[in-house]
Amino acid sequence: MASNAKEYQKAIQYLCNKMQDGTIQLGDRLPTERALAEELEISRPSTREALRTLENMGIIESRRGSGSYFTGNISKKLSEMIRLFLILQLVTPQDICDFRRTMEKSACQSIIDRGSFDISELTNVLSAPVQGILEEAEQDRQFHYLLVQASRNHFWIAIMDAVCDVYRDWVATALECADSHQKQQLHSAHMAMLSSLQSGNRSACDQAIDLHYDLIDRLLSDHLSI
Repeated sequence: MASNAKEYQKAIQYLCNKMQDGTIQLGDRLPTERALAEELEISRPSTREALRTLENMGIIESRRGSGSYFTGNISKKLSEMIRLFLILQLVTPQDICDFRRTMEKSACQSIIDRGSFDISELTNVLSAPVQGILEEAEQDRQFHYLLVQASRNHFWIAIMDAVCDVYRDWVATALECADSHQKQQLHSAHMAMLSSLQSGNRSACDQAIDLHYDLIDRLLSDHLSI
């Protein structure tokens, strides 16, 4: 058993090294089980277990009749895990909302510390015309995802992508409940975030984030027990 464990760990490490050094890039087809087994001088069941482990992590995708491909879609697996935690009541919607608020504050502080921030893409997202609740919810998702992406912290970005996937339906629910004044408040909070990032004002940025999430929490309070 220990020998088999070592073999499949060897295969995982080998593939991860190839991904890290760019030999295997996103979208590339991975070597077959047989090729890996021969290259590493390990058993095919061990290479199969290694590929299954990487697939369960969302790093690769197995396509019937074609092989395994490097997708790096970790966020999808994280969002599935978050949904499972919610179903099992291991976390609450409030836990997710609180985490997102705190994470966004940290990301914005990181942007301010770096001292340079191009708001053009975010401004374009907010100025794009939208029709209907689903488009409004998608606009909100894009804004907050791009905001965290500007931190250049890849771990935060992956987590935010997963949280946004879970949070998207909640935002749509909040927007359905919101009147025109409340929607304008949400837009103003978004603009205040951008303004404070440009000026490097941490306190103002935190206040804008709190304004946004306090309003979302109030709108969701009757639907998600927040």
